[in-house]
Amino acid sequence: MSIDESASENSVLARLNELVQETDSEFVVELIDIFIKETPGHIKSIAKALEAKDKQSLTITAHTLKGSSLNLGAKQLGAVCYKLEELGRSNNTISASITTKDIEIEFEKAKEVLFAFKQNQ
Repeated sequence: MSIDESASENSVLARLNELVQETDSEFVVELIDIFIKETPGHIKSIAKALEAKDKQSLTITAHTLKGSSLNLGAKQLGAVCYKLEELGRSNNTISASITTKDIEIEFEKAKEVLFAFKQNQ
């Protein structure tokens, strides 16, 4: 595990523990379940928006996923979503080379930490 991955994992765990203190573990597990269930659909929507060069859809969906990622402490995933959100807001053309690969990678990393957290609750 790299230093970045360890820091990312620590960020997620710190935020989840904070949420447990603010609410309770059942609520946090429910948030995790919703996030894991809904994120693949958001990623698909982002991919469709990129393919169609639909900046409005890209901005909205990337913003939504950024918010839910950051809420659970997945800062790396949130950062990737932020870049796509900003692309959607910019005057720049959406390049065909831009994909959801980075989002998918960061989601998988976050998912591993989230599943591990759930098992310990």
